[in-house]
Amino acid sequence: MKKILMSFICLFLTFSMILYLGKLVRPTDTDDDFLAIRTFHELPEDSVDVIVYGSSHAWKGINVKKMYEDYGIGAYNYATNWQKINTSALFLHDSLRTQSPKIALIETVFVDDPKMDSDLDGEIYYTKAIPYSSDKAAYLKQCFGDHLGRYVSYYLPLVAFHENRENLTEYSFREGLQWYFDFKSTMGFRSSDIINPVVLTDWTSFEQKPLSEEAMNILNDIVKTCHESGTDVVFYTAPYEGEYCYGDAMAQYASENGCSYIDFFKLVDELGIDPDSDFQDAGHLNTSGSTKLAAYMGTYLHEHFELPDRRLQEDNIWEVGF
Repeated sequence: MKKILMSFICLFLTFSMILYLGKLVRPTDTDDDFLAIRTFHELPEDSVDVIVYGSSHAWKGINVKKMYEDYGIGAYNYATNWQKINTSALFLHDSLRTQSPKIALIETVFVDDPKMDSDLDGEIYYTKAIPYSSDKAAYLKQCFGDHLGRYVSYYLPLVAFHENRENLTEYSFREGLQWYFDFKSTMGFRSSDIINPVVLTDWTSFEQKPLSEEAMNILNDIVKTCHESGTDVVFYTAPYEGEYCYGDAMAQYASENGCSYIDFFKLVDELGIDPDSDFQDAGHLNTSGSTKLAAYMGTYLHEHFELPDRRLQEDNIWEVGF
């Protein structure tokens, strides 16, 4: 019995060390994404009316508190880095387990680039923070196929990220909570006052392309899920330094499927976006730019949908936090 007990202790210690080392060599640029997911799941149930989904173009690109300030719209930004369209779909399914939004705002920069048949990377890795469900199982199936080794990497990240041992920093040994408190204050929005001038290309010169079958299938799932939940869908694209090739395709898809689509590349002048002061880098608006975009979006939602004015609700989470 003593030998058996010692064997179990050794196995437990070995497995614990593997888990710890896996966390140690994790991609540290996913720490904020884990915090964003954690913060969202601390929201009171059925407390928000509008939820934003998408990549960092959404996470850093729409200051939802502005919509509250202007119209009392109870919005939350549930976006994170990199999100391909099927990752956004997973976040949507996850959010509907605890929230009943009236509107889903879905950013579409990576609409035609779903995560399929892939080894583990940061984007897939941070979905570990999302509770397991049939939707998450389907997502991992899309990403990993039937490749057992990829699943092993997901649950034991030391396998996938062991080479990161050569790049350890002080951040590898701790997880900061700065953004956790900021996300509670900004309702998920990742603010930045950094200013980097960009050069915006004339949108009329963009080469337009059709959506792939994979992208269409995921969009159909998103729309079907939302409509069954009584949620309206507004797709949108935030401006950045680069060419967006799916504006026409998204406009057509939205029109044919009872949704809305806003292409902000075409509205830069109307929004008052200044390429010299409203971007933090080539791909992302800063707080100034994201506030201008949110001001437009707030007006659009106020004019096209019936949403409660949360400013009339005492002690609401946009005022007192959660």
